[in-house]
Amino acid sequence: MLTSEPPVSENEKRDALDAALNSHTFARSAQLRALLRYICEREMAGHSDNLTEYEIAVDVLGRRKDFSLTEDSSVRNRAYELRQRLEKYYSSEQSQTALRIQIPRGGYVPYYTRAVPAAVPETKPALELHERTRRFPLGALAAVAVIASVLGYAGGWLLTRQRPPQVLKEAWGPLSEPGDQLLISIATNFHMMVRPHIQPHPWRFPAPEQLYSIYGSNRPLQPGTPIYMEPAQLSVPLAELAAAATLSNMRTAFGGTYQILPESESPAAALRGRNSFLIGSGTNSRAASMLLRNLALTIDYTDTEQFGVIDQRKPAGQNILFVSQPTGDPVASVQYGLFSVITAADSSGRARRTVVLSGSGSAGVQAAVEFFCSPARMRELRGRLQAAGLPGFPPTYQVVVRCETSGTRLISYEYATHVVSQPAR
Repeated sequence: MLTSEPPVSENEKRDALDAALNSHTFARSAQLRALLRYICEREMAGHSDNLTEYEIAVDVLGRRKDFSLTEDSSVRNRAYELRQRLEKYYSSEQSQTALRIQIPRGGYVPYYTRAVPAAVPETKPALELHERTRRFPLGALAAVAVIASVLGYAGGWLLTRQRPPQVLKEAWGPLSEPGDQLLISIATNFHMMVRPHIQPHPWRFPAPEQLYSIYGSNRPLQPGTPIYMEPAQLSVPLAELAAAATLSNMRTAFGGTYQILPESESPAAALRGRNSFLIGSGTNSRAASMLLRNLALTIDYTDTEQFGVIDQRKPAGQNILFVSQPTGDPVASVQYGLFSVITAADSSGRARRTVVLSGSGSAGVQAAVEFFCSPARMRELRGRLQAAGLPGFPPTYQVVVRCETSGTRLISYEYATHVVSQPAR
């Protein structure tokens, strides 16, 4: 449960801003100082609603008023650099400061977090996962350990703030109710594990020669040591672990408990009749395939072997809404996330909600989660729904989120489109 924190005063905000502007970390970056000053002073003046990408481009970066947001990503790039610089400032130069300025991904309105106590209480989900270790594969346990470490980092600011605003309570609906335990199910990817010293068994295969140079580039390998491959289904990308951390911290902010399990231990049947999140796409999750096949949108491969957002209501050849944009590297620079909200009644007639979080890459999943947990983004979405004649968030709907990435890191995200529908009975 959360305890109420005193509100951050304007004097505290001003002191935090002045300290950052006069720091060594920001000394050589006049543009980042100007951006930080602009967004903080606009927030303190009560003009958060006007902190848009366009206003920043014109007022801070000096862009012409007729410039194109779709062709010029300079604001998003500067915002990403500002987040990185603030993280460096607070980790190296001001690690003991009581108040920190943070800029959320996908937005430009700053928020302020107070330092959390050094003591970290034992979390109930970690204990519940520990009880399952006797029948949980070792590699999957490693993934769970990473989840546990990420929980304290990504989204941890929620624990220092008051309860989430009303718009998120409306959007989360039954998911925000503290009475029942929330299930967070994560699909694991099927892959080939490559390493030496795999005991002989029918599914151990010798690695091809091309892999030796790749393996040895970052792992010590004695000359003449053979390496092998074996199929496994244990991996969870880092961005999806960060997404799980954001969800679990938001759930904690609502005052409820949660449980994190791999999909192998929480299949589609386990989602029925309870509030849950499912992190997975049709390409790696049987449960996601089952839940999304009755909805309008899904994420799948196109005929050209690219990840895309598919409109299942349209015939093949006319059903591709968006396609990830590659950079020449294995990871796309533009990806898409999809969150699908499904509400149904349980056996006693109570509303229960499942949200499927998919992406054309792991950063797309993270973008979908951050959008769903962002008060500003969900307030904007509610406005779109109300403009279309809906009173608020409907029981079943889907939202596509466009995001930009740097390698596998999420840089920024924005609304792309949405569909309101009902699952087939």
